[in-house]
Amino acid sequence: MLRAIAIFALSNTIVLFTFCTGLAARPAELRQVFQRPALYGRALAVILVAVPLVAYALVRLLRLPPVAAGAIVLTAVCPGAPLLVRHAKSLGASVTTSLNLLLLLLLCTLVSVPLWVAILDRVMGLELQARPGLVLSTLLVKIFPALLVGMTIQHFFPRVAKVLAVWGNRLFLVLLVAVAVLGIYLAAPRLRDLGGATVLALLVLVSASAFLGHWAGGPRLEDRKAVALAAALAPPALTMTIITQSYPRLQALHVAAVVGAIVLVRLLGLIPYKAWAKRRGRAERAGRLPPGSVPT
Repeated sequence: MLRAIAIFALSNTIVLFTFCTGLAARPAELRQVFQRPALYGRALAVILVAVPLVAYALVRLLRLPPVAAGAIVLTAVCPGAPLLVRHAKSLGASVTTSLNLLLLLLLCTLVSVPLWVAILDRVMGLELQARPGLVLSTLLVKIFPALLVGMTIQHFFPRVAKVLAVWGNRLFLVLLVAVAVLGIYLAAPRLRDLGGATVLALLVLVSASAFLGHWAGGPRLEDRKAVALAAALAPPALTMTIITQSYPRLQALHVAAVVGAIVLVRLLGLIPYKAWAKRRGRAERAGRLPPGSVPT
């Protein structure tokens, strides 16, 4: 029963949020990708290349056990967290940059995830299963249809999209609370199972990812924060799908608990960067710092 509730809540939260994201996608904002190619090129290089390399270096340096090492690097190579836009709003980051990055990462995932998994299988012997068909089917079911429907409504019926976005976000908040409570209930007992070295690796990975993203998003502070969040956040759905397909003997509820614990630690590890970025934003608005500056 609990397993069914967990899977239903997680799946429908992701679908609903993706639909709401599509409702907010405006063609004029999407054109920014072509107007600022250097920004998005740096961001993709950090998220798709640098962050997985940092994760691999950490698990090797700390000599983590295979299961923990595999889960950490897998969360690093699966970008495009659905909650990116909501985190961006709360932090004062650029929503346009966050939304565009989310769409770009969803497209890049079709190639980058199978490629990275193949590389990790060769160098680490993890025996993960992430065929392009598996990744594509996951995205086709959970992401692309809801996203395309939302974008279509926004394009042809903007007034309808505005109303739907209000009610969709209200329903999303209800589901989000349910998923958060259930996630904490499942993940909290697994935190001790991760071990001190695994928690340390996750905290270092999140901090390194956030500040690499902050560097890549310059010179504007709101873009720095958007790229930092995109680099530091991890989507649980695709990670759970790959682990479940790779190790069919593991129970889905157990996988959800382990992945939930890792995501929870990553969110906790992001708190220091968020606090620092908010202070930077307040200082910039007060005129004490040049726009987008980074202290030495």
